[in-house]
Amino acid sequence: MVTGLYVFGSFARGALAPHDLDIDVEFEGDEQWTSHFVTALSYGRDPHSPIRRMLTGGKRGCQLTFNFRKQADFDLTTLWQKGDSLAVALARLDAIGADPTAGRAPRDSMLPEFEGIDAWVPRPYREALVAAVNGGAISIERMQLTDQPRSAISSVAAEHLADRWKQSSPLYRAGAAVVGYWERRGIDPGRCHLHGVDIRDEETPWFAGFGWRYFRSMPACLTDVGGLEWIEVVRPTLTRPLDCLRIVPLDAYNLRRALGTEPRAKVNDRRVGLVLSNVAHASRPGRNRAGWQHGK
Repeated sequence: MVTGLYVFGSFARGALAPHDLDIDVEFEGDEQWTSHFVTALSYGRDPHSPIRRMLTGGKRGCQLTFNFRKQADFDLTTLWQKGDSLAVALARLDAIGADPTAGRAPRDSMLPEFEGIDAWVPRPYREALVAAVNGGAISIERMQLTDQPRSAISSVAAEHLADRWKQSSPLYRAGAAVVGYWERRGIDPGRCHLHGVDIRDEETPWFAGFGWRYFRSMPACLTDVGGLEWIEVVRPTLTRPLDCLRIVPLDAYNLRRALGTEPRAKVNDRRVGLVLSNVAHASRPGRNRAGWQHGK
């Protein structure tokens, strides 16, 4: 399934003291993967978690992106490609020479609103949002939504939620909380667009998404169709707090420029030891799921 590993950021530039390692994982899916992906999203789970566990063993210190290479507007350094031996990958790793002048990239992909939830906001998206805030294109407010029982929301919203998700789904919980927030502000949920679907009307000034699934639609929604706000539930869960970001457009032109394309990653920090341990893990006999081939 995995066809390539690419590094970028401070480590790729030769920084001497990176904190963690940014890796782009390129992979090809099949029918089984598609089924898994749809099921995971419907229950609010991270569909990429099996790949994360396979490559990192659950250790912290890695920032993984998936199939990001074609969208990036900067160069990524090849670490491994399907068919390469471990020796080839290690040689590429050694070829990334140390550069004392590189240092860590500035921590400019952070805002106070991201503190404590940054692990669930992909770094390229953080960069785009920071650029949009700094450019006066949007404002961001950190919020924590409260649970909303079915009996406390309008019938049109309750029917919409019931048609889409089981009440045991984290997405149902997130949707009900967003709807409750809208209704407490006097907003008709029938005029809202919830996680990719209009609740009732086709013209919807209010938008919400979960887990960044529709991040790339945000610029058009907040400019071309007259959106007034976007609420992003960062990580829908069944029991943990529902942290979210309320994004309000301020300048349509700058918003399109900041969020219309994948940003240039200035990312920081890398830990070489994690790459080596991941390579060793994937290279063990009988655990060749990442595609490592020996003796070539």
